[in-house]
Amino acid sequence: MDPARHLETGTYIARQPIYNQQLGVHAYELLFRTATSPDSATASDAATSHVMLSAFGEIGLDALVGSRLAAINMTWRLMEELRELAVPAGRMILDLPPSLPCDEDAVQLLRGLSGQGYVLALDDYVPGTSRDALLPVVHQVKIDTASSRPDDLRLIFRGLKTTQVEKVAKKVETLEDYEFLRDLGFDYFQGYFLSRPRVFRAVNLPTGKLTVLRLLARLQQPEMDVHELQHLIAQDPGLAFKLLKLINSPFFGLNRQVDSLARAILILGHRKLVTWACMLVLSGLEDRPAGLVHLCLQRAGLCERIARMAGRRPVERYFTAGLFSALDLVMERPLPQVIGPLPLDDEIKRALLEGEGELGEVVACARACETDQVESVVFADLLREDIMNAMLEAGQWADEVQSVSISGTVRR
Repeated sequence: MDPARHLETGTYIARQPIYNQQLGVHAYELLFRTATSPDSATASDAATSHVMLSAFGEIGLDALVGSRLAAINMTWRLMEELRELAVPAGRMILDLPPSLPCDEDAVQLLRGLSGQGYVLALDDYVPGTSRDALLPVVHQVKIDTASSRPDDLRLIFRGLKTTQVEKVAKKVETLEDYEFLRDLGFDYFQGYFLSRPRVFRAVNLPTGKLTVLRLLARLQQPEMDVHELQHLIAQDPGLAFKLLKLINSPFFGLNRQVDSLARAILILGHRKLVTWACMLVLSGLEDRPAGLVHLCLQRAGLCERIARMAGRRPVERYFTAGLFSALDLVMERPLPQVIGPLPLDDEIKRALLEGEGELGEVVACARACETDQVESVVFADLLREDIMNAMLEAGQWADEVQSVSISGTVRR
């Protein structure tokens, strides 16, 4: 089965412990599996990338490995892209395949990844090959002990004596094997004798929603400058068209026609344009009930209005908190799985996931408005009546935003 095709319906992740000499869990190796072959791993760019998506998004790294390290089989192409991915380097072991180049470019890449905090492991290590050139820049070697005789393993150890690399024994099948390998000096152990893999299943987001989530994440990156923002929006012609239609509508009441994204950014400002772009992206989700998208927009607008009435600044942060607090409804995923991959700052994440701070209080107040929990409609010293009126205004505003995706214009 083609991994990419299989991943449209779900990803199976096998997790196998890697033990230390005291048989405590040091790390977990994560492997892509298919529904038809749950006992065999699949190695490819698609398989590795979807293991990472599951680990850092759909299932969650904490759910898979807790506080332990995650060991993932890598490919050369994905290693080159790691610098662009927002994954926690300090929690990953990169298993380097035998096909990895052993030239100077590879050495420089590995040094850079090591400097970022990744643990590098030569998988299926065999001495006396060109891979020995990588020993000075890696942290571990993984050895298939099931296919090696005891005398061969002793020779490997003597050859590695002058290096600082840790030795990982793979395919430990019996108690006698484990005791021999431990006494020989292996640092870590993995195999069916110790533990069989446990399989997890991730139900992946449909392609359209995954694209939406990625676009929302990129729009939220604070370091994105005006030119990058313009280029990103221009990649989605429908979004660019809707933004220009929006800014030229009576909703904004401008005297001059705006005919370019660059001018739209100048008029609205970076943060406000990002906010509207997020709204239009969500409004364009055709497979979700309009009522859910409306609720998402209304909550964001209400949080912003509450913050403005209470004199809290910047109001855009409250808008963002309100927006992302409702993404679980739109994406049909638990909020921690939706929020986890997004580059939101820690304060907003704590507000959304733990209800901390004033951002968390505003979101709680908005939710109370939606569920008619009148006694919980409180924030700062605002009157409850004013907050409820703000909710009505936010609902009307959400209607106006949604109308952009339907008719291309905004009604007053």
